[in-house]
This record gives sequence, structure tokens and C-alpha cells, in this order.
Amino acid sequence: MSTSHQSRAFKNRSTTSSELPILLIGTRSVGKTTVGKLLASELELPFIDLGEIGKKYWQESGYDEQLLDRAWENDRANGVYHYLMPFEAQAIARGIAEHPNCVMELGALQSVFDDDELFQQVSRVLKPCKVVLLLPSEDLEESLEILKERDRVIINGMEINEHFIKHRSNYNLAKYTFYTKDKTPEQTREEILAQIDPKASDIILIGAMGAGKSTIGKLLAQKLELPQVSMDRLRWKYYTEVGWSKEKQKEIADKEGFAGVYRYWKQFDLYAVERLLDEHQDCVIDFGAGHSIYEDDEEGERARELLAPYTNVVLLLPSPDLAESVALLHERNQLIINGMELNRFLITHPSNCELATHVVYTKGKTATETRDEILQHL
Repeated sequence: MSTSHQSRAFKNRSTTSSELPILLIGTRSVGKTTVGKLLASELELPFIDLGEIGKKYWQESGYDEQLLDRAWENDRANGVYHYLMPFEAQAIARGIAEHPNCVMELGALQSVFDDDELFQQVSRVLKPCKVVLLLPSEDLEESLEILKERDRVIINGMEINEHFIKHRSNYNLAKYTFYTKDKTPEQTREEILAQIDPKASDIILIGAMGAGKSTIGKLLAQKLELPQVSMDRLRWKYYTEVGWSKEKQKEIADKEGFAGVYRYWKQFDLYAVERLLDEHQDCVIDFGAGHSIYEDDEEGERARELLAPYTNVVLLLPSPDLAESVALLHERNQLIINGMELNRFLITHPSNCELATHVVYTKGKTATETRDEILQHL
């Protein structure tokens, strides 16, 4: 997707109340402020420096200036660091809640937590966000060399940049990592926009009947703490909006069987897809088996346009061998459509592969194992 297309997509969704910030994390002097302001300007979003405004949230959880001074007297920077950690965790939770739809920079202290309980607390807050880690280089020692002249503070017996760069927190919190060496801030901004899809938190599962879309969708939604949205639960509402009727469907079924019903549904499917995607963001979506199959060229092109902004369209198949996939699903239904067994039609039709950005095979795997494989792909 082009940068301008991505920028428009971000802007079009910027009024959605559920939209969460793009967060930049990393050590001091790595470029978070400069790159963050460039991103915010390109996307027409506010820029928030949580390191600067975070102190106003500290008071809510008992911050005391005198205790901070005492921590400094007792253990200098190390003491201050440990005293401030609970307050920084509070600042992150409050800052994100109060500042949706923005590009937000976290201070270096705000993404490094030695205390496991505080780390888990922050991890839960940041889980739905687009968290970007900036580093000078893939080589950590080279990153330290690049940054060593900028800070000489010692914390936990270690130079501050070494502590921040090597600490597990940054890597465990980040969903994306970008390296800034030999790049202008503008080039780093473009690289970020090229990789962060505005709808990357949405996962769409497609595939034949019985492929496991609803089951895997539920597991993914639970793991990611996102809502699950099933097309099969909403389709009738959308179909009715454009003329579907239960009576008409029954009449067709009596005369033509399932093949006629399928053809009747197809005139409503594309509308239902458009309505569902318009109404639901930041979720895991499982399509009905027919909602990713289009025999009409114009409808197929429209389906590709609708799904183009989504980088996580996952096709579930039992096996890379399509004949084996058909055989594995044979017992789950043997409906006939267009003179072909339904699952053979759905599995061999090119639409699914054209729409999917990932293909995951389920044979020999538990539902949980399939879920985890999908998460590795995203």
C-alpha cells in the first residue's frame, strides 16, 4: 500500500473512539521525538510526549517529591529509577486513556520495567497499540557506540543506554522495530508508514465450511484481548437491508435446493462484507465460507479493493494438497453447488488465494497450535 494511501486510511479512521495511539519507544536520543512529530504531521494526528506530561498523572498514585529526593540521596539514579517505576506505569495507562488518535512518544524510563508485575501491567495496556521500537542498528554493540557520547548516566551498575537497549522490556513490548542508522528522519517515517497498516489489529479469517474459522477466531480474540466478529451472526441483518427475505429463500430452496439458495445469497454477500468492515474495527473477524468467493469479475475486484488495506487476511486450509483438503472436509458437508461438491468448489476456487495475505494449514495441529502459528505470521 502506498504511503499516501496509508495516511488517508489513518485519517479516515482517526475519529473512531476505539483507535489507540502509535507509540514510539526506545532509549534517549534515538530520534523518537523527531520521527514522532514527522509521523504526526503526515497523518494529521496530535503528537504527545508522554515523558513530558507524565508527571501530572503521578500525583494520582501517591507520588511524593520528598521521597524522590530521598531515593536520590540513598542510591542516586538507580534509586530514582526504581522509585519512579510505579508512577510511570500509571502515567502510561492514564496517558493512553486520555489521548487516543495520536502519535505518542514514551520516555526511555517508560518502556523498561525490572518489576515483573509492573511490566505485565504495562504490557496489558500496550497490547492493542501499535508499539514501535527505534534503534540505531540491528547490532546492539553498534547501537551503543552510536549513542555512547549522548549519555553517561550509570544505572544498575550499567551505562544508561546499555541498560535501556539491552533490557527485555523494549523488545517484549514492541510490535515493530526500525533501525535509524544512515537514514534521515523522513526516511524512517516512510519506512514506518510502509509497514504499519492502520488496520493491522484486524485479523480476517477466510476459508471453506468446517475449516475452523470460528474456533480459531475465538482463540485469537481471547489471546489478543480483541472482540470476535462472526459474519454468520450478522449476515442476515445486512442481507435484509438490501432485500433478502426468509420467505424468498425458502421458496428458492424448495425449487432449486442449496445451489439456488447459494446463488440467492451471492447478490447480498459483497454488501455484507462492506457493511461488516465499515462497522467493526480492532477485532478478529471470521467470514462465512462464501464471503471470500466471487465468480463475477467486477465483484471479485471490489472484494480485493475492500480487503486491500488489511494485511492480516488468513486463509485456513487443512493441507497444502487441495485434494487432501477436500477429502478431510468431505464428512462435514457434501452439499452440491455448480455441479461440484461444495467444499471442493470453495477450496479450489481462486478467490480465496487472491484475497489472502497468509495461508495456514491445520492438519495435525490443535486449534491452539494453529492460533499460535497465525500469530507468528502476523
